[in-house]
Amino acid sequence: MNQNRGFNLSRILLSAATLLTLSSPFNKLQAQPDGAALYNNNCAACHRIDQDLVGPALGGVTERLEEAYLISWIRNSQAVIASGDQYAVDVFNKWNKVAMPAYDWTDEEIKSVLAYVKEQSAAAATAAAVPAAGDAAVAEDDSFPISQILWVVIFLFAAVIYFFVQQRNKLEEKFEEQVASGNIDPSKLKEIKPSFKVKPIHAIGGGLTVFLLAAIGWGVDVANHVGIQQGYQPSQPIAFSHELHAGTHEIACSYCHVGVERGKSATIPAVNICMNCHNQIKKDAPEIKKIAAAWENNQPIEWIRIHNLPDFAQFNHMQHYKIAGIECQTCHGEIQEMAEVAQHSTLTMGWCINCHRETKVDLDNGYYQAVHGNKESFQVALKEKGLTIANLGGLECSKCHY
Repeated sequence: MNQNRGFNLSRILLSAATLLTLSSPFNKLQAQPDGAALYNNNCAACHRIDQDLVGPALGGVTERLEEAYLISWIRNSQAVIASGDQYAVDVFNKWNKVAMPAYDWTDEEIKSVLAYVKEQSAAAATAAAVPAAGDAAVAEDDSFPISQILWVVIFLFAAVIYFFVQQRNKLEEKFEEQVASGNIDPSKLKEIKPSFKVKPIHAIGGGLTVFLLAAIGWGVDVANHVGIQQGYQPSQPIAFSHELHAGTHEIACSYCHVGVERGKSATIPAVNICMNCHNQIKKDAPEIKKIAAAWENNQPIEWIRIHNLPDFAQFNHMQHYKIAGIECQTCHGEIQEMAEVAQHSTLTMGWCINCHRETKVDLDNGYYQAVHGNKESFQVALKEKGLTIANLGGLECSKCHY
């Protein structure tokens, strides 16, 4: 075994620990393991290809170490260390003795991760890796508030009144000129002189009408926004920054929100997920001490929920994220740029329906092929490339209310 193994093992020390955290039975149902998904969802929290993070950089590790050795290390690093391998022991000590529990992954799954690491290593070496940008932007709910519509009506009404008053004044001026020139018999002034008088009752009635219309518009607008908390940004018990974790360190959302790939709820991260990294990183920071205290006392962190749908509305994260491939940013905004999270979208029924009407289905997605592949409408859409969720029953009430 070559002398560089200690350095090379440092490239993979913590990978098994991160792979363990989020292993999903759903992944094993796939015909071919998805190395990119496995790496990004599990390894990227602690590793980069071209730089050290929580764990060592992984660039070029597949060229420096034998595949069989990498497989045995990732599957059960503690067994390798216990065998007396001096390089493994040295690396274990160098990286703060982080104990990686054994993980029962198949050879194919581990090889798929190693293949992805090899691919990304080559891309990084040639500076050709370009981050993928999500293009599934969904239009916001841009409905025009009813109160604004009423204010526009009131303004137009006032403009019309002003126009007629101005015209009336001009007519009176011309009439006075005709009287002064002697063209009109003064004895008939009362019969033909135009008059425009605003009585107090008219002014009071008009004012009350305008006020009533404005009050109705305001009330309807308020009623339409009951339960909508777009922009809601509460202070959390711990100052957690998505900008730092998801942005700077590029930790995959699914690493912390483990339910996003396997159930309806994305789930709020448990304390032990935080401690996977922070049992070694910035342990003396004030905010990290709060996490450690919760861990030591076996207490959950009481995060304040920001995104919350009514009980009668059902939303399945796995169906949208895992099956349909919808990016988190589609609903939650540029979460990787938020130091403090706020609700980005309205999450109203109209907003969801608009998404189902406009979002095109990935016709190469195996799920849709399996469920709808034999249907004539699907085959037509496959040729035209214009199938939306609405075409697949995405507007049926029972899709969200069941």
